[in-house]
Amino acid sequence: MNLLDKTLFLSVLLITSPMVMAASEKDCLLQGTVQHDERAGEAVTTVKIDSVSKYDEESRCRVNHGKKLEFKLPADPRLQEAPSGSEVKYRYRTDDSGESHTELLSVGA
Repeated sequence: MNLLDKTLFLSVLLITSPMVMAASEKDCLLQGTVQHDERAGEAVTTVKIDSVSKYDEESRCRVNHGKKLEFKLPADPRLQEAPSGSEVKYRYRTDDSGESHTELLSVGA
């Protein structure tokens, strides 16, 4: 590799690095189960998260076991319609500013 090639390679690398860093900080697949309860005479639907893993092979998903991962699940009528015990999958992402986004991927019996 001559000097010009090295310079072009380094320039491309430096230009594309911020784009790579701007990608999501965390990109996780959350799997859990739907639970329907009644509290104070009102029907309440919750999701118990059973596992957290990488969304795909290229994803970064680091969750410390001693640290809480807090987020609000998006409202979705499919959860209310699903029977208790139904499996659900969510995609949880955070960006480099710390803002999080959660998307319901599937609800199955």
